[in-house]
Amino acid sequence: MAKKEANITPLSTMVGGGSIFTVQGKDYQVKPLKIKEKTEFDALNFGSQYFTLSDAKELEKMNIFMDRYLFDSSGGAMTVEKCGIDDWDIVDLKNFLKKVIEISG
Repeated sequence: MAKKEANITPLSTMVGGGSIFTVQGKDYQVKPLKIKEKTEFDALNFGSQYFTLSDAKELEKMNIFMDRYLFDSSGGAMTVEKCGIDDWDIVDLKNFLKKVIEISG
């Protein structure tokens, strides 16, 4: 049997510093989910992110969440509007949510 390679969690993620996430050639920092905010994270729409962007209430939830967990290279909090300016597409938004789950364990 072949040995399975372990996925090593970077120290920065283990101590809550987050992980680098590259989209459209730009680096962002994604921070791991805090236990106390799990309920809010569960309230996000994990269906089609297209519909998240179409519904004002869902869009506001996403903006609140991004403000806490996604930062640009200068440390500024991101919003869906800023992601649009940085030329993100809907798949990038989906991958951001996956990244939060991945680094949060």
